[in-house]
Amino acid sequence: MNKKRMIVGLLVLLTISLGLFAQGQMDKSDVEVKVLAGVTGGKDEAENKLFEEEMEKATGLNISWEKVPSGYDQVLMQKLGAGEEYDLIYLNQFQMYTLAKQGALTDLTDRIKGSSVYAENVDKAELEKIALNGKYYAGFNKLEVFPLVNVNKAITDKVGIDLDSLDTLDEYYRMLKEVKTYMETKEGRKPYYPFFTYMPDIWDLQPWFSSVGLRRGVFVDESGKKYAPYVDPAAKPVWQWLAKLYQEGLMDPTSFTGKTGDMRSKMWQSQDIVMDVDWAAWTGLYNNNAKTAGTYPSKVNVVGLPGTKGPDGTYLLEQGGASLWAIPSNAKNPDEAFKILEYMATAEGGLLLSAGIEGHDYVMKDGKIEYTEIGKAHAKDHGAPFPISTKFDLSLLGEMNPGVLESVAVGQRADVSVAPMGYANGELDTRKYYDIMSKWMTDCIMGKTSADMAIQGAEKELRANGLID
Repeated sequence: MNKKRMIVGLLVLLTISLGLFAQGQMDKSDVEVKVLAGVTGGKDEAENKLFEEEMEKATGLNISWEKVPSGYDQVLMQKLGAGEEYDLIYLNQFQMYTLAKQGALTDLTDRIKGSSVYAENVDKAELEKIALNGKYYAGFNKLEVFPLVNVNKAITDKVGIDLDSLDTLDEYYRMLKEVKTYMETKEGRKPYYPFFTYMPDIWDLQPWFSSVGLRRGVFVDESGKKYAPYVDPAAKPVWQWLAKLYQEGLMDPTSFTGKTGDMRSKMWQSQDIVMDVDWAAWTGLYNNNAKTAGTYPSKVNVVGLPGTKGPDGTYLLEQGGASLWAIPSNAKNPDEAFKILEYMATAEGGLLLSAGIEGHDYVMKDGKIEYTEIGKAHAKDHGAPFPISTKFDLSLLGEMNPGVLESVAVGQRADVSVAPMGYANGELDTRKYYDIMSKWMTDCIMGKTSADMAIQGAEKELRANGLID
């Protein structure tokens, strides 16, 4: 009888223990990890739910993936300012610097250094690009590409220009001159402006300043002083070169008033321009648009070039500001948030952020991806067209847009240096910098002032606004 009671007692204890264990497991799965996302996720509300479910399957977490449809930067700052609590937030590199200095972000240095996932998947050189005073306050959303020179080879071939011979300002000038003459005299397209450069943000000028070995932005020298290379006297030849292009009708006048969309339409539709500077991904998008229109490669065949060679024989290109994920200081579930951050750095996570959701965006057949009509429309981009994982094989995504892999490969050449814009350790007010530089460079290019006066004026205004010392 005592033996029977003992067995019953043990069964009761086992039942209670299992119940407590199950309750503990239930409590763990009930933890809601709140994510605020910008570009990453589903393309609409319904697909975003599917994306959330895929992320939950992969991580074993209960995730609320809130994707802001528009105006993300403003929404992010409003929510953080109002004290809303999130476990993981999407942000750009400058926002990361700003919020980290305010103490609003969790220091992830130890987590990242101790992460086997990051050690196996993320290039240390990429990590160093986002370090703030030797510490890491965010992890990656994707691998950033860079703007480079895009030229329509279908046109230059007709003119008889060897694109491999272009690596100085003068050679690019002569190419534009020859194209303009050909298009106006042989094809009767007057006026023909072969080059479009988007001036409001001066973000597409770096391949030209490479000729004098200078980078865009604000940097800190060894003595701790902030300086802007584009207003260095050594930059003068580039300012003068741009002014010459405009004066001789080689630069599209809408460069000052138009939008990047205007530039891109003119390029892929082969209207008026033969050259611009745009992201490496857009090399492929130009060609893909033309392919859809039936004009590739006979009328449109865009190729990416590194621009101009500097005094040391190196081409200097500018990587886009990093797209990042950070854990706010007031996050309730930092451990779980970091698990999501790690997953997005894996090859598997990269597949979700690029190709999308299996069974919705694509299906696997014989080990290869076959896209649905929905997947084709989503163009292999659910936040990371180029995943950060060094283990990710882009060929897995299937046929890429024509020319894009070649453009991305430009950044891997031994004679090409790719680095982010100078942020002066997070102290640069990028919008104010753009506005000041754009104003003075526009006046110079349009002939309203000389290069010397414009450089001096820009330098003085940058200093007056505390952007340089």
